[in-house]
Amino acid sequence: MSTVVQFTPPPAAPEPPAVPGSPPPVPATHRQIQAGSRWLSWLFTALLIGGGAIAAVLIVGILVYPGDDLRIGSDAVWLGSGSADSVAFHTLPLGQRLAYALVGVVRTAPTLLIFWHLRGLFGLYAAGQVFTPGNARHLGRIGVWLCAYAVAPFLCHLFLQATGYEIDRRWMHLSSVQALVLGLLVFVIAQVMQVGHEIEQDREAFV
Repeated sequence: MSTVVQFTPPPAAPEPPAVPGSPPPVPATHRQIQAGSRWLSWLFTALLIGGGAIAAVLIVGILVYPGDDLRIGSDAVWLGSGSADSVAFHTLPLGQRLAYALVGVVRTAPTLLIFWHLRGLFGLYAAGQVFTPGNARHLGRIGVWLCAYAVAPFLCHLFLQATGYEIDRRWMHLSSVQALVLGLLVFVIAQVMQVGHEIEQDREAFV
């Protein structure tokens, strides 16, 4: 016959008392969010640097590259042989190349600025700042630059059409509509966050 002996579990060790003036412990979920945000901040930093470098090389190439591998056609800019109706940039007049270099700056700047503000936003999250005016500012500017990304092709189309230099005529894309809608939503969310922060400040001041 077996014998069952019941043991009383030892009492749990008491938690160390909090040191006066020390910050409260950070929950594990918050630490995970901060770690993930830190990685995202580094990712958008890399995208900003890499995207900026590629854009700079292409824009300078439009102006000075003497080869036939950088081309433009009626539907896109090409690296390599290109479409049947494409021409090498170096064969175009200097004024036309300058116009397309300016268009390149206008088309790529919103994307780089979105990366810049995403980097700043996740940097704040990594530092433990979530509902602050800085977060709302970064979100609001991301919304603005998404809208700029959406309308830039149309504005560049008008500019090139006015100068008579337009070759690539495919400026209307569904992605532009999507970016415009998303930009407006992000901008409104940023305004709501800002209002919520102001309400919280007023409540704390009243208490």
